[in-house]
Amino acid sequence: MSTSSAQTTEASHAKDWSVESLFHFVVNATNFERSLEFYLRLGFRVLRDNRDVIWPSYVGENFGMNSAQGRGALLGLGESEHHTRLDLIEWLEPRWESPDDPPSSKRVPRIMALRMRNLRAAYEDLRGQGVEFIAEPRDPDPRTGVESVVCCRDPDGYIVELIEYIGGRLGSRVDDLETRPEEKA
Repeated sequence: MSTSSAQTTEASHAKDWSVESLFHFVVNATNFERSLEFYLRLGFRVLRDNRDVIWPSYVGENFGMNSAQGRGALLGLGESEHHTRLDLIEWLEPRWESPDDPPSSKRVPRIMALRMRNLRAAYEDLRGQGVEFIAEPRDPDPRTGVESVVCCRDPDGYIVELIEYIGGRLGSRVDDLETRPEEKA
């Protein structure tokens, strides 16, 4: 096969696949039941309860680990076919220790942002249920399109950012914000 034929074949194969969506992301927990209660309180629902499942040996191999076992559940948020999924896992083998324990204002935290409707009502409800927040909800910022934002921590220190946008926007506006000057090499 000539070089140009091989390149054409490679290019056509490259077009045969695509990422369809983010399937799930993993949130590690030191106590499965405590963390499950927290995420259910935020509105997630259990799609699949895996807390008693013994994982096949290839799970550890996939992640470059000698072995991998855990208690977990696949949680969902939203009703669409491609809704947000969170895989909540308490690692049994090896044991996981939270890198954010104790939280520090001098370390970049792990953050998950949840787009909200009626954030202030959610804040009052969750606070009434014992969820501790880092600060009170922010006032609207029309410049960025943020109606309000507030953060809490899950039981293992993972920051959960609750954010509501003005007029149903899908993200913050940044066009009018200052930018850093270009660094010269």
